[in-house]
Amino acid sequence: MSAESPHRRTADGEKLADAAIALFLKYPEPGTVKSRISAVLGDERAARFYWECALLVMAKSLRLPDCDHFIFYTPADHRAEMEKLVLSRFGKFEGRFTPQAEGDLGTRIHAALASLHAAGYRRKLVLGIVSPSLPLDFLKRAIEALAAKDCVIGPTWDGGFYLTGVREPDERILKDIPWGTGMELSRVYDNLESLKLSSLILPRWQDADSAEDLEFIRGQVRHADFSRLKNILEEKPTS
Repeated sequence: MSAESPHRRTADGEKLADAAIALFLKYPEPGTVKSRISAVLGDERAARFYWECALLVMAKSLRLPDCDHFIFYTPADHRAEMEKLVLSRFGKFEGRFTPQAEGDLGTRIHAALASLHAAGYRRKLVLGIVSPSLPLDFLKRAIEALAAKDCVIGPTWDGGFYLTGVREPDERILKDIPWGTGMELSRVYDNLESLKLSSLILPRWQDADSAEDLEFIRGQVRHADFSRLKNILEEKPTS
């Protein structure tokens, strides 16, 4: 991290970390999250599965030093509900809750990065929800890489990505992305090349969107930290 970062302050005199992570979360209303997982687990169980993955990814991210956290949530009118869910697990959360912008995923990611840039953060990252066994080292490497690279991308095995980080936001990085096709990473890389921006591509990691992802996650939940998630996955369906 930058040696001078502990001395930087907001307009209100609050210490400003060198890096900021925007966690992209959706209120876990059954039937509105993880549609492919719902086909396997059912709507209510899939919503609980999603939220437990979200909390585990968040808990891991909160272990990063000199890094502020923001929750960018959707729908925009569910702030109170989101705060209640987060605080019920963590007791307190020193970050901020901000509604996601309107538009497709690329527009919303860029808006979040631009918001963090305007707040004064040097390294900005947006983190989605993937398998909660995502190594903490990947997040550390992403932040460290932004000391020298323009952009860092964390790809998933299905062709998408779980993390986007930049030093300077540029909406062209996420322009014309064919979301949901498995070609997202390829198009982002093409955009970075055409813009002549340096980048680091992190190791791939498993998403948490499909039946195939569930099989991977089932093999990863033996650790005590994942006991709640393990219980959700092992529940017997009700008739």
